[in-house]
Amino acid sequence: MSSLEIAVTVVVCVVGVAIGTFFGLIPLRTDRITDEQNRASQTLGLIGVGLVIVLIFTKQDLASWAAIFAMLAGVAIGKIPPLHRRALERWPWLKPKPERPAKRVKSKSGKSKSKQGRR
Repeated sequence: MSSLEIAVTVVVCVVGVAIGTFFGLIPLRTDRITDEQNRASQTLGLIGVGLVIVLIFTKQDLASWAAIFAMLAGVAIGKIPPLHRRALERWPWLKPKPERPAKRVKSKSGKSKSKQGRR
């Protein structure tokens, strides 16, 4: 293994962890993602997939596997509750959209009920 392959693998791991951490910090439910987060996730997803494809075509097998596992590790890091809370405080644009209240459904008797029913 040459020093160039080692350097490429290290750089790819750092980039992969950064991309994965972003995906770990944004909401998983698509109805809670803002437009800004959606654009950023599409761009970073394309960069991540493109990076792996380029590494595969250049026969950098170790670096391509390292990139995939680094992105997965980044998602896991982004989902750690204390780190997740701290990141949302530091970067408010990562916060999810507020949830909409449940819709009210009128019953046959004319009284309005919550769609979720009585509790």
